[in-house]
Amino acid sequence: MQIAVCGASLPPFDRETVKKAYEIGKEIASNHHILRFGGCWGYPYEAAKGSFENKGKAIAISPAKSKDEHITQYKFPHDNFTDIEYTGLGIPGRNIPLVTGSDAIIIISGQIGTLNEFTIAFHLKKPIGVLEGSGGITNSGIIEKIAEICNRVGEKDKIVYSEEPRELVKNLRGFIK
Repeated sequence: MQIAVCGASLPPFDRETVKKAYEIGKEIASNHHILRFGGCWGYPYEAAKGSFENKGKAIAISPAKSKDEHITQYKFPHDNFTDIEYTGLGIPGRNIPLVTGSDAIIIISGQIGTLNEFTIAFHLKKPIGVLEGSGGITNSGIIEKIAEICNRVGEKDKIVYSEEPRELVKNLRGFIK
């Protein structure tokens, strides 16, 4: 299974949430799933590092056309993942292949880009895990409100919430076929 980790990529970062993001990556690796992320810094990168450092597979889905553009234009990392796919789609264009190529997504904090990833996943009826209390859109109630307004029979039931990384990954796995 492939799980996309989406979330805040710009500071400030909460230390506790950084640890939890790493633990999410570690849990994904320990369950033999593939972690996908937008190739950026922040909480998604910490999750990728957690997977990579625990012998899991982490794939960066880059908005860039090449390694050079990934590093120089976007100033994104080029370590702690096992593979990178260059989309050349920019931001937010790379969100589409990131989400569509994944079986589920996990949201850690985030702002407009993460909200975009959420709405793509919700529209496609993908299971979604939300790390509660991680900041950004996870604290505002916006996810619950969107799910309520846009619910199409049972879709909002595919969203799981937890403050604990292990529980979040476990509960999300229950929805993935």
